[in-house]
Amino acid sequence: MKIRSIEFMGSLAVLSLCSLHLNAQSFGATKEKVVLQRKLPALAHLSGSSIKVKVTAHKEQADLSPDLEAQLETELLKNDPHLTTSENNPSSVILCEITDYSHPRPIVTTQQPLSIGKKPAKIQTNTRITGSLSVSFQAKSAGGQTLTSDNVTAKYDETFDSSGNDISHGIMNSVNGGWKKITGGGSNEQLSPPTDAELRSRLLNDVVRQIASHVVTTHEIIEVFLAKQKGPLDDGDKEATAGLWQRALETYETAPQLPKPQDDAYRLYNIGVAYEALAYKAEDQKAAMKFLDEAAINYGKAIDAKPAEKYFLEPQKRIETAIAHYKRLEDEEGEKARAAGAGKGRKQEEAQAANTSPEHAATPMTKPTDPKALTNEKVIAMVKAGLDDDTVAQTIRTAKLARFDLSANGLQALSTNGVSDQLLKAMKARVARSSLAAK
Repeated sequence: MKIRSIEFMGSLAVLSLCSLHLNAQSFGATKEKVVLQRKLPALAHLSGSSIKVKVTAHKEQADLSPDLEAQLETELLKNDPHLTTSENNPSSVILCEITDYSHPRPIVTTQQPLSIGKKPAKIQTNTRITGSLSVSFQAKSAGGQTLTSDNVTAKYDETFDSSGNDISHGIMNSVNGGWKKITGGGSNEQLSPPTDAELRSRLLNDVVRQIASHVVTTHEIIEVFLAKQKGPLDDGDKEATAGLWQRALETYETAPQLPKPQDDAYRLYNIGVAYEALAYKAEDQKAAMKFLDEAAINYGKAIDAKPAEKYFLEPQKRIETAIAHYKRLEDEEGEKARAAGAGKGRKQEEAQAANTSPEHAATPMTKPTDPKALTNEKVIAMVKAGLDDDTVAQTIRTAKLARFDLSANGLQALSTNGVSDQLLKAMKARVARSSLAAK
């Protein structure tokens, strides 16, 4: 009887552990999925309505050229139905060069999962799969004028266990310390390790979307998971799935803040999703930017509170991409406005110069930098002091004042001194948020 009593109490302990896990804020075993329709305005306008896509590559990447060419052409025509293709007399030509394609051999590691009970857990073998694709491109008019150009890179980095489950985006099983694959629907495909052909296709799709967003207004459907918990979070989730994002946002924001930051992180994440949804629905560009800024702030807070939650990472990357896109669009429009008023501006400058002494005219006015501001030099100093990227990124996001030089020379100096892409993105996002706050 004593043995059975101990077994019964052990079962109760396991059930209690499961109950606590399911009632806590999390993404839940069933997950609440919502669909966001993201619309990003084109950064440049193509000349005319006919296009030609031409892709070149080194010999080792030559087999990628025809696929990239066909997929990019299809993506452009899909997003802008007014476009047609022309082999001989196109109004615009999109020239692409594949500069790098990397797909290293998978990295295999082993680990001992957490065991519950006397029976030890089996040693788990994990396989990390990585890959990247880089492309430089130019869009030119029939007369040879460069309309836009950029370098884009797609990256893939996921880890899978011996059962093929993605342990970067799985569902935590609190009983055995492992990960449980979602069953049913299309989620299984997302959690399975890609074949070489599938990885190649994913990288191509990512690069194609990035290039297309420069020259046409793109429309993309994004599936997003919402965190679940009985009470206000689930109430907000119901409003969100019904498309009532403003009401959902109010529900999330007025929900009681949980005392533990790692628990409240899920509420902050849902607030970020609501702001992101409102940004994509906004017709006004400035309103969209402000919503994206709020989304980035709340996603950042969620990551700071619980950096181990993998579902928090992708939204922040997505938001940083959208903010950078709108910021570049703003810069492009500003450049056009400056070019349009260049003639008038030159006349005013000439008139002013005629009434200004040479010694005064030769002295440019510069804005002094606040010594308390976070600068490129201070970021470089933190990196060289050995601080990890997460700590430096948090400092970038939370600094009261930042004065970053993100010009071509500034970015080169940052990269040369070991500042990672992650930190560069955080600095760009901070500059984007600061420009919004100044408006």
